[in-house]
Amino acid sequence: MKLLDCKDDFADFGDVTYLNCAYQGPMPRVAIEALRQAIELETRPYLTSDGDYFDVPDAYRTAVATLIGGRPSEVAVTDSTTHGMVVLARGLDWSPGDEIVLPRGEFPANRFPWLALEDRGVRVREIDLPPGRPGLERLADAIGKRTRLVTAAWVRYQTGERRDVAAIGRLCRERGVLFAIDGSQGIGGLPFDLAEIPCDLVACSGYKWMLGPYGLGFAWVAPALAERLDPPNVNWFAIAGARDFSRLGECELAWEPGARRFDVNETASFFNVLSGTASLRYLLDLGVAKAAAHVEALQDRLLDGLPEGFRPLGGADTEQRSNILCLTADRDELLARAGQRLDALRVVVSRREGAIRVAPFVYNGAEDVDRLLEGLA
Repeated sequence: MKLLDCKDDFADFGDVTYLNCAYQGPMPRVAIEALRQAIELETRPYLTSDGDYFDVPDAYRTAVATLIGGRPSEVAVTDSTTHGMVVLARGLDWSPGDEIVLPRGEFPANRFPWLALEDRGVRVREIDLPPGRPGLERLADAIGKRTRLVTAAWVRYQTGERRDVAAIGRLCRERGVLFAIDGSQGIGGLPFDLAEIPCDLVACSGYKWMLGPYGLGFAWVAPALAERLDPPNVNWFAIAGARDFSRLGECELAWEPGARRFDVNETASFFNVLSGTASLRYLLDLGVAKAAAHVEALQDRLLDGLPEGFRPLGGADTEQRSNILCLTADRDELLARAGQRLDALRVVVSRREGAIRVAPFVYNGAEDVDRLLEGLA
């Protein structure tokens, strides 16, 4: 495959080789330009209209919906993955004895909102979930009569393993159990289509593979679930009639339909939402499938040149492979020395759970992989 040539769409990293999109993605130049527009609006507030407080976040909603195959009305604008999970954790009518099942080792954003429910008598079951058929069988055994929710990350942050969330979703449908997905380490970097994945909620932060600013994300909430949830927060911008600033005193506590009621407060944060929308439009114009193929080609180059003593984690040679590649070594000292060499070469990766996590994206090229291999050799 011919690699994409997107370096000029981003800032010049100088002598740094940045292979860490799973930690934080850099915003493209078009997003920086949108940020300048936001500064202009804040510098000269008379340029802002009442409608901007609704139209700006709605543009982000539309871009997210296009990215994942949903409808804009089903998208809540959030500040984090955690916010999206809390919408469900605090909004559902839990009863003592209800159960939640999740894989062991989930990222804190998809763990602590559920553990916080234990004070209300909700039981949280963390299970080992191996990839493929064995994992599905184990999950099926774990779902009981009191299980109300299964939640899992699409891509595991520690290993890069991509879970078959479509199969998990079908199992949950068969058992009448809700299914929530943490999409933060995959959405934007890999194609994701709600038409193929039965689920009830998807929560995602926007500063990784969606290339947006920190403090922006989304939650997709299935329409049937949205009607069952009590909003954990009162955001008056989601009240029916709120668009007319001249008649706010006449509004009643009646929600606009859809997921808007789950928005974070101050939804039209121009700095975040204008730049985040520009980043999403950039990705959509580029094509997520093309971006994923570019990353896969870079990973193939890395795997082909991997020095003796190193090996990948997370199903690198199977369908579980994702946009993240985690490397371990036969000996701890080999991994430690490689880390020191990469630091010296200014090759930026992450150290996660005893492995080197490599997460390239569209701004990386073959020369970046070769520099990484130089550090590993």
